[in-house]
Amino acid sequence: MKKTISIFVILGGVVALVGLLAAGILSADGQDEELRTEVSITNLTRGQIMSPVFVARHDSGAGSLYSLGGPASEAMAKMAEDADASGLLDAWDPDTNGNVAEAMVVKLNDGPIMPGETVTVSFDIDDGDHLMSFASMLVTTNDAFIGANAFDLSKSRTVFLNAYDSGTEANSENCAYIPGPPCGKMVHDPARPEGFVHVHAGIHGTGDSDLDPATHDWRDPVARLTVKTWKLSK
Repeated sequence: MKKTISIFVILGGVVALVGLLAAGILSADGQDEELRTEVSITNLTRGQIMSPVFVARHDSGAGSLYSLGGPASEAMAKMAEDADASGLLDAWDPDTNGNVAEAMVVKLNDGPIMPGETVTVSFDIDDGDHLMSFASMLVTTNDAFIGANAFDLSKSRTVFLNAYDSGTEANSENCAYIPGPPCGKMVHDPARPEGFVHVHAGIHGTGDSDLDPATHDWRDPVARLTVKTWKLSK
């Protein structure tokens, strides 16, 4: 019985190693493969501006920025309501969070991403930390955002992103509580919010709304994420 267990343990280790080699995460000599990755995010909406993007590159132990169906963190709420990434930068600081390799806010020409525009960030990955989490606010909303948790950068591909609602601010669409144009107010709406992260329902223009759905509403997807990854020569 002991011999059988040993054989299965060895076989399991071999299978895991082959899987890592196939994914390009480990090289044949057991060292981390050096990769270069170019990540581009394109705003596909007609009338929503996307804020500069919070981006973190990390390992599998870093956790999540948000969880669909669960309450948003205070740091994520600040990002979704006011495009304020300061809380996320603190929580995902590589100097204090050992699971994070790098974290930053990516801007396009020192500003936001307008409709039809693309922002790009590149990584040289030589430490095996090939996961990326990111978030950006749709600024002419109360608390809409795009994002992804632990997105794998080890292979090239394109995905489309829906808009989420952080559930931390009521969707009044009132300019008193919306940071983006035509409003410009970074004030929290005291009305009761939904309380959990969910798929955003868009702009409706009803009640006390100051927003024109013909200009600011959308249909998912709202953004395109393109990853181009290749191995670097050693």
